[in-house]
Amino acid sequence: MKTKDQLVSIGLDEFKVDEIMLLESRMIETAVKFQYKKRDGSVRDAVGTLNRDLMVLEDGSLWQPAPKKEGAKPRAVNPNIFGYFDLDKKTWRSFVMSDLIAVEG
Repeated sequence: MKTKDQLVSIGLDEFKVDEIMLLESRMIETAVKFQYKKRDGSVRDAVGTLNRDLMVLEDGSLWQPAPKKEGAKPRAVNPNIFGYFDLDKKTWRSFVMSDLIAVEG
């Protein structure tokens, strides 16, 4: 979980920082409805989670990370991106944190 200082350091305003922290803390526990602006400017209404027990695939199995390939380099982490498991699409998605519009509830 990112700290408030980390989020502020990437240029998010205080309101957006609080919304991102709320979203992340709620997603760890349950499914959350939220909205963000996509790259093309349209708005995505999403339902997502970070709770592995809720990451159910189309076939009813739980999502499992792919085994790491031997010798694979770690993937670079972009501090401006928020990743989540999309419960409607049954896959991982991400968005630029500054493009978060609203968290429901």
